[in-house]
Amino acid sequence: MAPGTAAPAASQLARKLRTFVIERYPFAIVPVAEAIEAVAGRTPLDSAAIDALRLPFAHELRRRLDIRDLSPADETTPGVAPQRRYASAVDEIVEACDGCLRRAVLVQSFTADERREILRGMVLTRATDNRLKTFFTSAEVRYGETTFQGKGFRSLGQEAIYAAGIRLRRGASYRTEDGWRGDVVAPMIRDLGLSLAMRTEPETIRRALSAQMAKAGPPMNGRDLHTGDFGSGLLPAMAPLASGALTIAGIAMAFAREGSGRVALSMIGEGGSSMGEWHEAVNLCAARRLPAVFCVQNNQTALSTPVRDQSAVRVFADKAIGYGIPGVTIDGTDPDEIAATFAWAVERARAGHGPTLIELISMRMCGHAHHDDMLYLGKEAQPSWTYPPLTDQGYADPELHAFWSAKDPIPAYAARLEGEGLITQEHLATLKREAEALVETQAQLVIAADWPLPADAGTGVLADEPPRVRVEVLDPAVRVGFELDPPLPLVDAGPPVDKNGSTFLDAVALGIRDALRADPRVFLYGEDVGGKYGNAFLLLRPLLAEFGERILNSILAEGGVLGVCIGAALAGQRPIGEMQFNDFVASGFNLLVNSAAKIRYRWGGSVPMVVRMPWGGLRHAGPYHSQNTEAWFYRTPGIKIVAPSTPYDARALMASAVADPDPVLYYEHIALYRDPRIKQSLANDPASVPIGKAALRRAGRHLAIVSYGAYVHAALRVAEGLALDGIEASVLDLRSLAPLDRDTILTVARHCNRVLVVHEDTRTGGIGESVAAIIQEEAFESLDAPIRILGALDTPVPYSPPLEEFFLPGEAEIERAARLLVKY
Repeated sequence: MAPGTAAPAASQLARKLRTFVIERYPFAIVPVAEAIEAVAGRTPLDSAAIDALRLPFAHELRRRLDIRDLSPADETTPGVAPQRRYASAVDEIVEACDGCLRRAVLVQSFTADERREILRGMVLTRATDNRLKTFFTSAEVRYGETTFQGKGFRSLGQEAIYAAGIRLRRGASYRTEDGWRGDVVAPMIRDLGLSLAMRTEPETIRRALSAQMAKAGPPMNGRDLHTGDFGSGLLPAMAPLASGALTIAGIAMAFAREGSGRVALSMIGEGGSSMGEWHEAVNLCAARRLPAVFCVQNNQTALSTPVRDQSAVRVFADKAIGYGIPGVTIDGTDPDEIAATFAWAVERARAGHGPTLIELISMRMCGHAHHDDMLYLGKEAQPSWTYPPLTDQGYADPELHAFWSAKDPIPAYAARLEGEGLITQEHLATLKREAEALVETQAQLVIAADWPLPADAGTGVLADEPPRVRVEVLDPAVRVGFELDPPLPLVDAGPPVDKNGSTFLDAVALGIRDALRADPRVFLYGEDVGGKYGNAFLLLRPLLAEFGERILNSILAEGGVLGVCIGAALAGQRPIGEMQFNDFVASGFNLLVNSAAKIRYRWGGSVPMVVRMPWGGLRHAGPYHSQNTEAWFYRTPGIKIVAPSTPYDARALMASAVADPDPVLYYEHIALYRDPRIKQSLANDPASVPIGKAALRRAGRHLAIVSYGAYVHAALRVAEGLALDGIEASVLDLRSLAPLDRDTILTVARHCNRVLVVHEDTRTGGIGESVAAIIQEEAFESLDAPIRILGALDTPVPYSPPLEEFFLPGEAEIERAARLLVKY
């Protein structure tokens, strides 16, 4: 028995088990009660004794639940006999009861030092919370002549979450030269206690204060108001609440692939559990039995929305049934129960049994954020060690507020420890004084800290790039540096067309094969990519025999694919995700633009992931399998975009994309997959093409045709026809859309004096308009005609062949536009 606990009587254990069963499996209460009475006796049970009776109890419970004759009965569901269904239900109840007993063992296992740490951690959480509120209500920090209050979220009433971290792999011993090697937690925005548990140094307090006050340095250097430290196992929180859950799913995937025994934990509020991304995260982890733990912190209110308006579920742990995983509901103000439940769930995950759903019920005893206290409580709350009162003007539920006001975890846990002889009567008061002094020291450091340098706003969007600044291109000092008639760059036609060469589809597959062979961290994740299938276009089928264990079927959820890629990349893997068709990426849009694209800028994380995006029309596939989505992401800082047009570039740009430290969207045009007109002979050894470098495919003086993807080949065919009449057109293949090769675009525009931009995307808002703006702004003196942009109609992509033919710009239309431009 651990020195910090007292052995419960068998009757106490039986009562605990009966309470659990009534909550989860009420119709099994009689056999469970009889089984525990039969095996436990009535003597005190220490942790070893409880552990020892788990197996006898399981046998006894099975015996009492045994029903040998279930006939007459039909199949319960097609193909499932009654005996099989009943046996499955028995397995579930027995496993759940065993979990309850194991948690009772764990409660007994916590040492006096661990429990005193939990109390201190809760006190430190509230002291830090109070200081955050003081910053908000005071004028201690000023920016120029203006008071800066900052924005932040408090943990009042939820400090017991500190206990969730007590048995995790945490602390300085898991920080290595190769990075963090412990468990990883994605806290809620108000999980300050869990952050302090994972990173116990005083600097963690300063980071929390500094995040709110937007000062220079960690955790965000003023770029965001959230806190975290991935180098200590704390995934920084983000405002799109459920994105962290999908990132945790990806981290869990990485942990499973590396076989490290590490576990990833996701925290979310009951409101956030309504989001589709959270569902996808739990579902995909359950399907693959990944080492993850999911926690719903039911604090009664999602900003202002009560639980009854959020969900019809009885308890949120019941949602676990839909995923085929265990679910447990516990008191979110009981540190011992929280510590034991998380320790048990993490044990299961480490042992390969998959995820668990834990619901903590408590109440948020303050507003959603600092500014909301006045509305939630009916008046502004002052920092205090006790809960603020609720007035008639507040929107908080008065009955719930009264109930939970009596369950403040700090004085309650202190009284428990005092009653067990683990602390003295003065211990809590001492902890409060020490916490206030420690927090105030850190607060003064924040007050004295510098603001971020203004120019830092333009740094850190992508790896290894110069700071981003605005350039006044009309400034004479800038304008004088332009060469008005530069020579063309060298033609890069690539290998010649070879009817016996590789198709575009073959080249993409070769690029993936190269990456899989070169780096064991590379894996593929997408819908229908694995098993015996090999992707909707059979592109991956030749790779399945060699790499089947690294080509993984995802659940049918594009957000799930992207979230796994983000998390796995953060955890050191090199994932290649696949959107079956690029159109479907809309379902995961948030993960790309609000997570993957912002991680480096917000807190310096590297997300080396590739997302394959089969795209494009010319195939009569209609509005959901033909769209151009590249423009959706072109304006999102933090994402790179490539769109190869040749087999050679398809293979080479895949190598560059996989090696890149930032997220890369790899657009592969479906109409080019098996086009025999563009086959090329490819060398055995893979090459690479730098991202951000365009290719001049044809040289000409009279005009430049700028394009990308399949329309590069349309431009080349048009240029050949123009040449018959003496009109020599340059054809520039952008190849990389983000970043654009501005220098080459401007060089070609200045040399040719006339520019026709052609793409199959709709004209309005397409990348062509951005290219045209760059040229007119920076090469105006060299132009002899307006820049012409030719794109598809501003309509959805139609399905019928004559409709799609009218929708897309055809080669005759491109040629006419080119001839008119030359004549202008």
